[in-house]
Amino acid sequence: VLHKMFIAAANRRPANTNVKPDGIYVLDLTTMAPPHRLATTYTRGLHPHGLSLWREDTLLYLYVVNHIVEGDFVEKFLYTGSDTLQHLASYSSPLMCCLNDVTATGPSSFYATNDHGSRAGFSRKMEDYLNIGRASVVYFDGSQYHKVARHLNYANGIYYDRRHDKLYVATTTGKALLSFTIEADGGLAREYVLDLETGLDNIDIDRQGNLWIAAHPKMLNFLKHAADSTNFSPSQVVKLTPSEEGFDVEDVYINDGSEFSASSVAVSTGTELFIGGVFDHKLLRIKLNK
Repeated sequence: VLHKMFIAAANRRPANTNVKPDGIYVLDLTTMAPPHRLATTYTRGLHPHGLSLWREDTLLYLYVVNHIVEGDFVEKFLYTGSDTLQHLASYSSPLMCCLNDVTATGPSSFYATNDHGSRAGFSRKMEDYLNIGRASVVYFDGSQYHKVARHLNYANGIYYDRRHDKLYVATTTGKALLSFTIEADGGLAREYVLDLETGLDNIDIDRQGNLWIAAHPKMLNFLKHAADSTNFSPSQVVKLTPSEEGFDVEDVYINDGSEFSASSVAVSTGTELFIGGVFDHKLLRIKLNK
């Protein structure tokens, strides 16, 4: 078992220069030493967003959404245990205009979310203000790109459940979790929509099969926080436990933002919960009740 946590870190407040460089950081969960940045053999700038791991035999691949001047890319790295990630490939397509998150489905295939239908300009603003569903999911099968889900409201986190061969997508302005079954060609068949009445962000699944989703319960507060860090944005972590009826839903963490603002990811180790945020340059570590 690899007792490490990989963190995609990017400074989303450019005026704040007193922070560590963008990149992939690793946290040793055994020693709990401060996270350190991994070097890479990648030669362009790395400004990561979503991140996904794929283990194939003894190999561990990292897929990372990267936002650079040239556009949005998915970068593929190999982690060998050293402090340097080996860059293996860059993936780009006109179908991947506005990448948010990625989830690997094999050593050379993945799904990724576009959180908008337009990269910039008036139409992108209208998507936000009028809550127009133009977000999408793209599948890369190893050679070709396919748009496999359309008309979503700010598709954000995405997670491939390897044990059950299902795909989950979190929508932020849609405030719902979408569950898809995967067809033989990689296409998606929508299974159900679970309305959670909060702005969902990233998804993680623990060893027991529970879903952990970080969320933004007050989107207007989030926008104010994005504009000014002194404005708090409430944080929320929702745990979904599989049941015969679907899922039992539980709020594991909720805060007005004074302790931790704008939670965007939650990862459970079984005994502890680690929460990351959109803007905060820290992780929140919480003991979980048995």
